[in-house]
Order: sequence, then C-alpha cells, then structure tokens
Amino acid sequence: MLTVTITTAERVVYESTHALSITIPTVNGEITILPNHIDLMTIVGIGEALIKDEKGTTNLYVDGGLLQVNKNSVEILTNTAERAEDLDQAKIEEAKRRAEKLLTEKPIDVDLVQVEASLRKELTKQKILTKYRPR
Repeated sequence: MLTVTITTAERVVYESTHALSITIPTVNGEITILPNHIDLMTIVGIGEALIKDEKGTTNLYVDGGLLQVNKNSVEILTNTAERAEDLDQAKIEEAKRRAEKLLTEKPIDVDLVQVEASLRKELTKQKILTKYRPR
C-alpha cells in the first residue's frame, strides 16, 4: 500500500494510507507509482491524477508542483488540485470565454502566453469534468 498526500498552499486535498497506485502527469510525461516504487522526485505537470485505493478511483485536476516518492510514501505539493466532482462548469466556461476573448482581441498590455496557458488549464478541467461527471 501507498501513503499518498496531495497538498496545496491552502489545504490537504487528498490523503490516504491505503492507495494501490497513483497515476499523475509530470513534465516528462505521465507516470504510475505502485507500492515499492524507487525513490523519486519530479515536477508535476498539468492534467489528471488518478488514485486507486480499496474503495475505487479518485480523480483530480492538478497543476504543477513537486512529487516525491520515498519508500511507499508519495507526497505531492501542487499549485492547484481539485477533485473532479468539485470542478465548476460555470466557472470553467467563464474563464474559457475570457481567455478566448483576450486571444482574439490581442491587447498589447496582456501577456498572451499566460492567457494561452490559462486556456489550456481550463480545457483540461473541462475534459476531466466531462469524463467523470454524470450527465
């Protein structure tokens, strides 16, 4: 079994001492950590984290940070982590509209690279929401 903790600056988003595996995006691609994984430290990417335990699978949106594996302990310190069931469709749609508007208008006082990154994050959230939310 794995002990998994996912923490943001504000709170602990996920904590379990009985995880069977965790699949998470990193800057070098997606990885899956199983019990007895080698020690590892890497940078978390943007995307979906899947944590399997005895009760099922927990799905989260994660956005950057650090992941450390030490024996059977997985610590993730991330900028943002939201459970799939907590994602808000209305907020995602509004953030997408704002980003798309800025990308269309291209004002000179706005960092368009940041706007594009924000749009990618919202599209990733929407994908996770669509995948796991009942219709």
